[in-house]
Amino acid sequence: MRKFKKSLLTIGATLLVVAGLGGCGNSNDNKQSASQSTSTSQVKAAKAAYDKALTQLDNGQVNKAYETLKPYKDSKDEQVSQLANNTGDLKVAKDNLNANKLKNAKAKLADLLEVTKPTEFVKQVKATNKEYNVVNLANTYYAEIQKYYQAQKYNEAQGSLESLEDLDSNYKVVAELQQKAKSYKQKVATALAEEVSKSSAATVSSSSTTSTYVNTKNSTLASSQYSSQTGADISSAPSQAVSSVANQLADEGIISQFQAASGVVKQTGDQYFTQDQGDNNYLIEIRTTSATNPGVSVLKGMYRFNTQTKVVQKMDSLTGSYKQVNVN
Repeated sequence: MRKFKKSLLTIGATLLVVAGLGGCGNSNDNKQSASQSTSTSQVKAAKAAYDKALTQLDNGQVNKAYETLKPYKDSKDEQVSQLANNTGDLKVAKDNLNANKLKNAKAKLADLLEVTKPTEFVKQVKATNKEYNVVNLANTYYAEIQKYYQAQKYNEAQGSLESLEDLDSNYKVVAELQQKAKSYKQKVATALAEEVSKSSAATVSSSSTTSTYVNTKNSTLASSQYSSQTGADISSAPSQAVSSVANQLADEGIISQFQAASGVVKQTGDQYFTQDQGDNNYLIEIRTTSATNPGVSVLKGMYRFNTQTKVVQKMDSLTGSYKQVNVN
């Protein structure tokens, strides 16, 4: 009888252990299932944020895209985490541009220009790079206005003033610099007029033919081209010869490439002179006639441009040295 009771106790204990083990198994299964469900949910949320951010980037909404992707910087989905971090860097670059901190913006853009996908992101990097180039030009022109005016190089100051006014004022920093430059507008115009009157510059018709004639006769590149071909000075050249030189130095293909790389805007009345220096290097001189005296040719800038690297450099008229003005 005792043996029978002992056997019953043993069987009961065994059943309890088995039941307990079975309960543990169910608990582990439930935890694993819950973990898988959470992981799946996170993947779906990250993918949805990624798709939403692409739409925002395509619409130029970089800040919104950054906020959308911000929670997923450490996502296990490499595609999502990469875009989240890159968008953060792009936002920093744009913030630096708006604060006119060009050195910081340039450093960020140099890395971002290496990114090749997704296309919506690349599109915004290119747009920001374009903005950087324009803002950099605006700073260059504004600095030139000040130093050229102080150095009494009023023609060059007028050219830089007009070049600054040509830039897109939709960019915050450009609009601010254009506003600051207005204080020089009347001072430069007055000084230039006095300088012209002292030099007894002739007043001529403002027709397009005369404008080309005036600009070409004052062009450094046209002068060197004419001199190398004839051995004579272009100042004494007949109008037909002047027109011929102007045509030789007007390579529209090079001009288009230069504008795309630099951000320089061609305005009505601007005349471009291009000269091949070899090894894909070109000198580009931009001139226009004065609005108040069409007999005066204003230098808007002398640039050096490489068609292969797309590097654009602008000449300092005081020192003759060139400085890069774009990120490419």
